[in-house]
Amino acid sequence: MKYWFLAILATLLAVGPVFGQEETSTEEEKDQARSYRTREERRSAGLKYKITDRITLTGLFESEYIYEGFRLNDESSAHEDEFSAPIQLGLEMVPAPWAKVELVYEYDIASNEHILDEGVLIMEAGDFDMELGKLYVPFGEYFSHFVTGPILEFGETRDAGIVLSYTPDDRLDLSTFVYKGRAVQDEPGSSSLDWGFSSEYSPFDFATLAISYLSDLADSQERFLDDSHHRYENRVAALSGYALIGYGQFEVTAEFVHALSSFEELDSEQNKPRAWNIEFAYYPKNDLELALRYEGSKEFENAPHFKGGVGATWHATKNIYLSLEYLQGKFHRGLSEDSEEPELRTLHQFGARISIL
Repeated sequence: MKYWFLAILATLLAVGPVFGQEETSTEEEKDQARSYRTREERRSAGLKYKITDRITLTGLFESEYIYEGFRLNDESSAHEDEFSAPIQLGLEMVPAPWAKVELVYEYDIASNEHILDEGVLIMEAGDFDMELGKLYVPFGEYFSHFVTGPILEFGETRDAGIVLSYTPDDRLDLSTFVYKGRAVQDEPGSSSLDWGFSSEYSPFDFATLAISYLSDLADSQERFLDDSHHRYENRVAALSGYALIGYGQFEVTAEFVHALSSFEELDSEQNKPRAWNIEFAYYPKNDLELALRYEGSKEFENAPHFKGGVGATWHATKNIYLSLEYLQGKFHRGLSEDSEEPELRTLHQFGARISIL
C-alpha cells in the first residue's frame, strides 16, 4: 500500500500543482536549475502549492541508493548498501506581516520512519528576527553538490531553542542562539542549556565568509555519547567556518568543523573529531551541474582519512533532478572497523538519487 501512496505523490509533484503554483521569475527559474546545496536550500526546494494568501504547502520526494565497497587490511573485502525514499512536506503560514510559522515533516518510505524535522515561529522587527521552536542551530552550513553529504556533517545540531539574528545590510548576518541539548554534565542538577553564535560576511558579491561556535558538540546529530547515555564530565565545544566563492558558471566551497577539546568518554584516538571539505562545481548549462570533492577527517570513527570523487546532477525536467556520484576513500590505521572488527583500508562508493519537486 505504501508504494501506491509513493506513486500517487510522485505523480502529483511531477505533473504540477493542484492548488495553483506560485509564479516564479526568470532569476528564480535559473536558481531552480541548480540543485540544492544545503539543508536550508533543500527545505525550500519543494514545489509550492498556495492554498490561501497566508498558507503554502511544499513537497519534495527523493529516492536514494548508496553502495560502499571496502578493502580490508587482511586483503579481504566487504560491502554495504543503503536505500532510502524520504518525502519532505512543508507548511508555511503567515498569520501577520511580522510573523511566520514553518513546519517541516519527513517520512522515509523505505524505513517507515517519520519525524517533525522542524517547527519554527519566526518573528521579524526591522533588522532583527527571532526563531523559536525545534530548529537547526546556525552552526556550519554543510555545502554539498553530491548525493551524500560530507563527513563534517557530524556537527549538524537540531534541538528546541531560540535564534536571534541581526542583519544590518545584505553583506552581514550575525546570530546568537540558546538551545536545550540532549547531553548533560554527569552531576545532579546540571543544566542542559547550551549556546553558540555565527557570523557571515560577504565582502564582495561573489564571495562569502563565515565562522560559528557551538558550546557542546555532544548535542549534535552524530550522538557521540550514546554509549554513556549522553552524559559527560566536561563539555566539548566546536568551531566551524566556510568560504564560498561563485563567479559565472563556477563555484568553490571550503568548510571545516573542529572539536576544540577531547571527549573524555571516548577512546583516545577517536575523541577529538574534526573534518574539512572542499568542493568545486561547474554549470556548463542551466540543466547540468558537475562537481569535484576532496575531504578529510581525523579522530572520527569509521570515517575515511581522505576521500574524493566526482558527481553530476541533471535537471531532467522542470520538476525532476537526477544525481550520480563516485567517491574513493582511504582510512587511517587504528580508527576504522567494520561490524566484524577487521581494520578498513580503502573505500569505493557509488551513489544515485532522483529528486521530484
